[in-house]
Amino acid sequence: QWWAHQVIGADQQGSTLLSESFAQYGAMLVMEKLYGAPMMRKFLKVSLDRYLRARGGEVVEELPLVRVENQPYVHYEKGALTMWWAKEAIGEDKVNRALQRLLERYAFKPAPYPNAADFVKLLREEAGPQHQQLITDLFENITLYDMKASDATATKRADGKYTVRFTVTGRKLYADGKGVEREAPLDEMFELGVFDAEPGKKGFSERSVISFERRALKGGKTVVEFVADRLPTHVGVDPYNKRIDRNSDDNLAKVAAG
Repeated sequence: QWWAHQVIGADQQGSTLLSESFAQYGAMLVMEKLYGAPMMRKFLKVSLDRYLRARGGEVVEELPLVRVENQPYVHYEKGALTMWWAKEAIGEDKVNRALQRLLERYAFKPAPYPNAADFVKLLREEAGPQHQQLITDLFENITLYDMKASDATATKRADGKYTVRFTVTGRKLYADGKGVEREAPLDEMFELGVFDAEPGKKGFSERSVISFERRALKGGKTVVEFVADRLPTHVGVDPYNKRIDRNSDDNLAKVAAG
């Protein structure tokens, strides 16, 4: 009740972003503090899979998060993913500052009440020009990705380390409320990881992360290469399922000995 009892959203589209999505975000911050960033994949993947299943059964119209109309799969599942990637890509301090400013402006005050657009405006001000398209894609569009990792190999080097190579295939799409998709140019930063255990499965921990970094990826196929100090078992693109991807299961690939 922490959000909704302070900030009462206007009775219009997007109001549940200000209560339910923000509540999800706050709970996730606590979860990350308790269990660590790598352990977030389990929750993020469940949220993604629930969102994908629910949008496939939408009988009226899916709306972007900024215009959500009491659609739980949008304000809960998509809202969690959206706020989390905003925090990861833009920076937790900037996202939290936008939330703080919203509270300072509207908490415990009578009408006029805020709407989702008020928050997005504050987030744009905090984020800076380099993140404006990202904010549009996250909150104002229905944006989907189709990222896949495949053909992963690890070859032992003379120095005892391993050269790890795998292929990333990527697409970006915009959908309308009926689910009709159109492809869009893809040129964005994505997280890439190399692991000695499968993320999200039993036995995985922060110690399982061999390499983890962000690299710019474009549409189509890209071969990426890492140097690992021990033999990996899995690699991945967006391995923790932070983006809204059409298939949450093909972001990871098993590594074959080269």
